[in-house]
Amino acid sequence: MTRVKSQRRDDLLNASIEYILERGVADLSLRPLAAKVGSKARLLIYHFGNKDSLVAEAMIVVRDRVQRAFATVVGNGRERAPSQIMRAFWLWATSRQHERYLRLFFEVHGLALQKSAPYGQYLEGAVTSWVEMMASVLPAKMSRQRRQALATLAVSTVVGLLLDYLSSRNKKRTSDALDSFASNFDALLLKET
Repeated sequence: MTRVKSQRRDDLLNASIEYILERGVADLSLRPLAAKVGSKARLLIYHFGNKDSLVAEAMIVVRDRVQRAFATVVGNGRERAPSQIMRAFWLWATSRQHERYLRLFFEVHGLALQKSAPYGQYLEGAVTSWVEMMASVLPAKMSRQRRQALATLAVSTVVGLLLDYLSSRNKKRTSDALDSFASNFDALLLKET
């Protein structure tokens, strides 16, 4: 069923995103969410179909916002080494104000792996969109396949380190690991080109 787009729907989605960023989705219930965003549960169902669809749509919006914000931080990336881009992202993502995005991404990613049907659209681009962003700043003289492989290596390593950081709260150790990987990644690229 196709949902009608409206300003009210957009307002509800944006307010829901703030609620979800604050509280996560594990115990999300439509009634308290609706009360917090100034609506009724039945209106959320009307606009989004069900709770899982609302969360999946909210996550796509959140991912797009984070990627736009990060793109602004790194510019077009062509003037920066991949290590500088990884370090800039690391600093952005591990800042107090942005950690809530990380927690939410990992929480929903875990749910999406368990229940792919409602979260399929989110899961589809959850990692590949980041890989595409990273591949776009790697040397153009490499084959597309090689850029994709190296971008996957970079993104997957950073994602793993972010999960380690959130789990351990050891920012120094994980930041040191990121620095080591980023430097070695630049050296690998020099060998490749």
